[in-house]
Amino acid sequence: MVYLVAGVLCVAILIVFKKSGSFIKAFLSSALGGATALCAVSALSYFVPLSVGLNWYSLAFSCLFSVPGVIFLLLSKTFLF
Repeated sequence: MVYLVAGVLCVAILIVFKKSGSFIKAFLSSALGGATALCAVSALSYFVPLSVGLNWYSLAFSCLFSVPGVIFLLLSKTFLF
């Protein structure tokens, strides 16, 4: 069920990128913003006890969903784990 929801969300995000008029520009700006936010959170984890594990799944999630994806990862780690 989780994979179905994730798949539907990924397809919806890719459709939004396509409808924006410039698919590559929208995708790359989202990926760059998400990767930068994830690296910033990882760098700040030395000072603040809140961190996100840096792995391929979190990187892919943050690249696809950008900064809101990183915020979701932080909130889910805080409240679920």
